[in-house]
Amino acid sequence: MSVWNYAVTAQKPTCVTHSCVGNFTSPQELNLIVAKSTRIEIHLLSPQGLQTILDVPLYGRIATMELFRPHGEAQDFLFVATERYKFCVLQWDYESSELITRAMGDVSDRIGRPTDNGQIGIIDPDCRVIGLHLYDGLFKVIPFDNKGQLKEAFNIRLEELQVLDIKFLYGCTKPTIAVLYQDNKDARHVKTYEVSLKDKNFVEGPWSQNNLDNGADLLIPVPSPLCGVLIIGEETIVYCSANAFKAIPIRPSITKAYGRVDLDGSRYLLGDHAGLIHLLVITHEKEKVTGLKIELLGETSIASSISYLDNAVVFVGSSYGDSQLIKLNLQPDAKGSYVEILEKYVNLGPIVDFCVVDLERQGQGQVVTCSGAYKDGSLRIVRNGIGINEQASVELQGIKGMWSLKSSIDEAFDTFLVVSFISETRILAMNIEDELEETEIEGFLSEVQTLFCHDAAQKTFNS
Repeated sequence: MSVWNYAVTAQKPTCVTHSCVGNFTSPQELNLIVAKSTRIEIHLLSPQGLQTILDVPLYGRIATMELFRPHGEAQDFLFVATERYKFCVLQWDYESSELITRAMGDVSDRIGRPTDNGQIGIIDPDCRVIGLHLYDGLFKVIPFDNKGQLKEAFNIRLEELQVLDIKFLYGCTKPTIAVLYQDNKDARHVKTYEVSLKDKNFVEGPWSQNNLDNGADLLIPVPSPLCGVLIIGEETIVYCSANAFKAIPIRPSITKAYGRVDLDGSRYLLGDHAGLIHLLVITHEKEKVTGLKIELLGETSIASSISYLDNAVVFVGSSYGDSQLIKLNLQPDAKGSYVEILEKYVNLGPIVDFCVVDLERQGQGQVVTCSGAYKDGSLRIVRNGIGINEQASVELQGIKGMWSLKSSIDEAFDTFLVVSFISETRILAMNIEDELEETEIEGFLSEVQTLFCHDAAQKTFNS
């Protein structure tokens, strides 16, 4: 007799690896898009907070994710690449409320050594090309045509083998990249290249910078009108361009989590290894950079991504602890922190160990996990069941009966909540702000106790 095993995922991924913000579902709507291993969550920013619109599973682990807006389009598209060298471009159809695949393909090569530092996927700010660094010594280019469609990809030989980061620069007449790399003597440098689409080759860029911080591993391109790039290291932060070079010391070192706060690129949020969040300010006069300032704002989870939403609200995605939705206040609290945590999103990963224990001695095993890492490490108990999230609460005593009613038969959801007491009946309804408030229904007897209440074909009645 043969035995068959069926394996299924009992828990969706909770570890946030990437996040980005843009107008994805509509030109007027602001969306937060979060990548969790093999899933993409699309959220809508509303006055009530973040609302989940869609949870999309992918056949592959997400390696890179970027939002971009092709020429002539009113809303953003989403570029996703997986660790198995597959990519797709996703678009949200506003009229049908569906996710559409605009393009897809395979960007793998038969010959090539995969990069040790992970895949890098970047998009030119003017949407002229998509750049991918997948193999040592190669930079793959996917050009856009005049209609915003992707053309055939090609490879360009890259002299730098130990690449740490690559970013496209703003304000360049041709697609220009900045390459942060390490040489065979462990020294780190930045070099720029122009991408020649006609010759399918690199042209020497406008500037370069040698002998940087030995811990430099992150580039942040600065938008127009300042342009240039920020180089984040273990001990220093450097602003570098063709016309300026400014540096400041930092402590502790910054991780790869950052978020831009303003449109002109003069303020950035940076996360460090200790879970502290900092504000980096580029001071400038008449579009000329004069210096850098950094200020500690407060403590969050150890961030893997930081996305600034709107009105001082920031999403902090974490691979080591719970992700958070925070607000940056103008004045510090009693502990000197400018950070206010609005909401937490549970993350079970990374799970370094676990065991199954019958804690309640009822024959139902529960999983106790060692979750998280560093300061965000914790013990979690995982069990099968139904989760209940509280939406609203009202303290009422002496309730004898309760029924829900629709405003009309055609409505998909109930509108009213009828609560019966010994000598009266109250009717509650959800208002525009999704809060329970007392209301009235015409013809309803509110001075007596209601024994039964139900929707009828023509009207609502109580008895």
